[in-house]
Amino acid sequence: MFIPRHPVIENQFCQFASTTVSGGTGEVLAYAGSVCYLDDSQTDATVKIYAANEDKVPFGFLMQKVKNGYYAIHPAGFMLPGDLGSSDVMAQPSYDSNGKITGSKPSPVGVAHLGIWDTIHYYHTTAINAGIGLGVRASSLSELSVASRNSNQTQDVAVTVKGASAAQVSANVNNTTLYPIRVKLLY
Repeated sequence: MFIPRHPVIENQFCQFASTTVSGGTGEVLAYAGSVCYLDDSQTDATVKIYAANEDKVPFGFLMQKVKNGYYAIHPAGFMLPGDLGSSDVMAQPSYDSNGKITGSKPSPVGVAHLGIWDTIHYYHTTAINAGIGLGVRASSLSELSVASRNSNQTQDVAVTVKGASAAQVSANVNNTTLYPIRVKLLY
């Protein structure tokens, strides 16, 4: 969940980078709200999410969840009924010269810049209070975080507008009950 709560700038002309993830059973490649950066090896606006300890300049936040297709268990292009009408991006498979699936193709994705948003894509161990700066967590999920931020990131990427109690944060992190926080994006 990543919902705009303020007039914002949205970049709909980006694409999520191709991957070598070839599970093909609907795996999540990136969650909505993940902090992303521009892939400097591409000539167009291709974005990636942070892996652990990457030192990149933040570009924005993914507005959609990016999922791998179901091509390992269904024909390529198949979507489950729950995927129809959702805002999830379904990455299509890429093939090698022998017709073997080697990962996913670049996929169009919306990227959010600035504005005030609600998100459940965060990590912390105690309460998150209003006014707290958030960085990028040093993990492959590219979550917003207070304490365990990426060691190479020296600046905040968002500021908390409406936080969550320690119990709410714990429930959100454990995925038992999702409690959004409201953040002002700085990129």
